Amino acid sequence: MDVSSSYSRKIKQELESSANHFIKIYTLGNTRVVFKKNVATSEIVMSNKVRGITEEEINFVLEKLTNSSIADVTITTGNRVVDISFEN
Repeated sequence: MDVSSSYSRKIKQELESSANHFIKIYTLGNTRVVFKKNVATSEIVMSNKVRGITEEEINFVLEKLTNSSIADVTITTGNRVVDISFEN
């Protein structure tokens, strides 16, 4: 679900202060998905305050938001956070 309008002020500030030209925020239940694009690269940050991110969630987000698969991206995992980056 696209919830970008709920974060419009934060998105505007981020767009003004960074090289990003596109930012969308989605939710998958308790998982928040932030999708950012600039001219050369894209980044997806997935976070969940309750539990870790599953591989199924990563695959779902990649399928719905990009034309990339897990093999095409760089994935960095942390405590309940996943950072996915790839070239445009």
